Amino acid sequence: MFNLPFKPLHQFFLLTPFSLTRLWRLPVLCLFFLLLFLETPVSAQEPIRIGVSLGLTGRFAVMSDALYKGFKLWEQHVNNAGGILGRPVHIIYKDDKSEPEQAKHLYNQFIAKGNIDFLFGPYSSLITEAVLPIAEKHNIPLLIAGAAADRLWEKGFRNAIGIYTPASKFTVGFLELLVLNDLDKVAIVYADDAFSADLAKSSKKWAHRFGLNTLMYEVFKKGKKNLAPFALKAKEKGAQALMVCGHMNEAVNMSQALKSIEWQPKAYYASVGPALQAFYDKCGSKSELVFGTSLWEPKANYPGAQTFKREFVKAFGETPGYHAGLAYAAGQVLQEAVKEAGSIDYEKVRSTLFRLDTMTIIGRFGLNSTGKQIRQSTFIIQWQKGQKEIVWPKEIKTAEPIF
Repeated sequence: MFNLPFKPLHQFFLLTPFSLTRLWRLPVLCLFFLLLFLETPVSAQEPIRIGVSLGLTGRFAVMSDALYKGFKLWEQHVNNAGGILGRPVHIIYKDDKSEPEQAKHLYNQFIAKGNIDFLFGPYSSLITEAVLPIAEKHNIPLLIAGAAADRLWEKGFRNAIGIYTPASKFTVGFLELLVLNDLDKVAIVYADDAFSADLAKSSKKWAHRFGLNTLMYEVFKKGKKNLAPFALKAKEKGAQALMVCGHMNEAVNMSQALKSIEWQPKAYYASVGPALQAFYDKCGSKSELVFGTSLWEPKANYPGAQTFKREFVKAFGETPGYHAGLAYAAGQVLQEAVKEAGSIDYEKVRSTLFRLDTMTIIGRFGLNSTGKQIRQSTFIIQWQKGQKEIVWPKEIKTAEPIF
């Protein structure tokens, strides 16, 4: 027999005046033994933390706000469904003020504090290109939902995970529409940032492949507001289609320039801007017949797309554009990869991401060996009578293109 160094348990129940005052010890002792001998899964309740910086102020504020809302809705939905691997998700948002140096500081800070499990990429290829080396240095997968410049996947990084079609494929549908409608004289102008330059370069290449004549190919400084000289030059050269490669401001500024010189080309295409409601809000009637590229539209009706749209309107009081859809899809991809890997280990999740073939609200996800997205498709949209219509591809178009 063991000599117990404490009194038999029944003596705790002797209700003497002295022992009565010690009754409170019994539940404390019980709790102590439970904690001592039972394996409590405390760590299973710790959140999976994801860091992201967005240009919530500055030149990229409109698109960054859309990404923020998309991430926020996914975060809410995944937590309502029990989290990932039984753990809640917590996204830590920081404002990089649309500046690369600020974003670099924030991503370094995320990692230095040591409480980040994964990273979402910022908005714009310019800023994403600045932070990718940080993710690479620390071997953390960076899910890129706000950038598409092909050069991001041409630097040999192992952690650049593309969520949607890169810039080199953005304008293929529009150029195909030009061919089908016997328009062969094209003018291309572009801002001097990474995304716009890559888009312009690929557009010129695809135009040549389609047998189109590029009459004008010129660059302007990012932030330039007066684009009338470029519009006038395109008109004088006899361009039938004018293509502006840039972001929201470039799309709006060229619309204003066309009005100022009183010229409407047979086809006016602008990247990024026209796919957003904000473009119509800024341009009004000048939006009519403008073409653009969209990476997601609710009308495409991929699995979960209608639910996402309904919940987004309920949460934010506005219809989501494709940037919000891309952010939500990035969350879906990460969720599926972690679940399939059964772990948040970087190597396991990265390996899973590269072999993952899954559906999101923006379509099919799948990467090539560089991390570039190869399975998601783009749409060409056009504003018609105040409505955004899908005019390409023909399988899901909601209206015929108007030239």
